[in-house]
This record gives sequence, C-alpha cells and structure tokens, in this order.
Amino acid sequence: MEVTMNNKDYSLLNKTLIITDMYKTDRDPMVLGGVAIRAEDLEEFIEAVEELATNRFGGASFSELLDNDLDDDTARASSARYDREQIDAMFAEVKRILGRDEDL
Repeated sequence: MEVTMNNKDYSLLNKTLIITDMYKTDRDPMVLGGVAIRAEDLEEFIEAVEELATNRFGGASFSELLDNDLDDDTARASSARYDREQIDAMFAEVKRILGRDEDL
C-alpha cells in the first residue's frame, strides 16, 4: 500500500518499531531510529529490511547467522568493537583528567 503525504492517515500506523544498538555506548545513542507502520504490513516490512541489509549493505539476517556463523564471529566482532570503544573512552577520560595529550 503506497501512500503519499497528502493522504496519510496516521491512525492506521498501529505498529511502532525502534532500531536500537545492542551495545550502546555513551557516545552512541541506544535508539538509532524508528518507524511506524500498519501492523498488517509487519512481515513484508521485516522481509524488506532484511533484503536491504543483506543485499545493499552486505549484512546477514539472524537466521543466516544461526545457520552459518557457527563460531559466533559476528557476536565476537560486535563485542570487540564495543570493548574497544569503552577502553578508548576510558583512556580519553583519563587523559582529560590528567591534562595529558600524549598516548598513555
């Protein structure tokens, strides 16, 4: 169902979806975006998002990860990035407190 701005009935948008970062950091917001759609469009919407993520951005659906990422490389990479961001933030704060610009 394609709708233009002129005839959009917001009362029909009865499913709210929020995109969050599982590894929220102080620098990055937990909520990254969100949309409201009609509940009856949910399955088609999820399929379209998965197709966009996998085909355009080279991502993987959770079902693909479960079938193929048996060593949890994705989870490890996400965790490592989160850990690195936390360590970098900690060192930045230490440098700020100590008034030092050089590497520690």
